[in-house]
This record gives sequence, C-alpha cells and structure tokens, in this order.
Amino acid sequence: MNIDMQTPSLDATLSATPDKPEWGQVWQVTRALLVVWALAIWALLILLPGLEQSINIETAMLHLPYVLIGLALVGAVVAAHSLRADRHLLWFLSVLLMLAGWM
Repeated sequence: MNIDMQTPSLDATLSATPDKPEWGQVWQVTRALLVVWALAIWALLILLPGLEQSINIETAMLHLPYVLIGLALVGAVVAAHSLRADRHLLWFLSVLLMLAGWM
C-alpha cells in the first residue's frame, strides 16, 4: 500500500496558491480605513470648527446640531462596519462627506 501516491505533496499545494491578495481581504482593510477616515472627517471638518466657532451660548447652540448630526453619522458608519452592511456603510459615509462639505 503506497500512501505517498494518495496524498498530494505539501510543496505542490503551496506552489499552487497565487501570491495575489484575495478581494475579501482587500475589502476588509478598505472598510476599516473608511471607518478611520469617517472619524477623521468628523473630527477635523465638523467637530473642531464647531468648537472653535463656539464662543458663547448662542454660537454653541448654532453649531451643536451639526456636531451631533455628524456624531450620529459616525456612529452609523461604525455600526454598519461592525454589522458588515457595506451598502449602508458607503451611504452613511457619503452623507457624512456631504455634511462636512456643507460645514
């Protein structure tokens, strides 16, 4: 009984695997980068200008809704990332970008 004929060698199996990354792995890294990018957009383009322009209670009340809307959108991006809802992730990220561009 020859066992070597029935099992493929380990070298043949390793040489058959391509060196290219799989698209699933690339998309996982891209999704994580999108969440980090959403946090940076909210902090740099919505939170910091809103805090900088808040010098008294009237101006704070003017900018506070935009900061909270942006924070809700960042929470939705993080939730979509953790639930692996990719269409929702991209939709919430685009709405956050529109809000940041409007600010």
